Amino acid sequence: MSGRRLILALIALVLPAHAVLAHTTVASTSPQNGAVLAASPPVIEISFRAPANLTSVVVVAPGQAERKLEFTPKGSATSFSIPHPALVAGRNEIQWKALSRDGHVINGSLVLTIDATAKPVAGTSP
Repeated sequence: MSGRRLILALIALVLPAHAVLAHTTVASTSPQNGAVLAASPPVIEISFRAPANLTSVVVVAPGQAERKLEFTPKGSATSFSIPHPALVAGRNEIQWKALSRDGHVINGSLVLTIDATAKPVAGTSP
């Protein structure tokens, strides 16, 4: 195979992989992933880099049953709010699923720890 054909073959292999990586990703969360908070935040916000349709959000905490959380808006948006998540003391993993604009399923999680001895973070008091 000539050098030119080899380069074209490599480009053909790389372009589809790049398209897969181009799916919607999380731009930010509030509170930030890994935060240690004195109390459950009044709201959790998840923002995506491109519009997505959030389909489910659950919280998983040790010794607790998995619990569905409500979120707004319903439908395609770049930012979603989860009001009154009622997180318990200890480690809480908020797991979410969404559909990107191109219809691919995307998912992720956010871990927040509630520790009454932690310094309060601005904007997170109940």
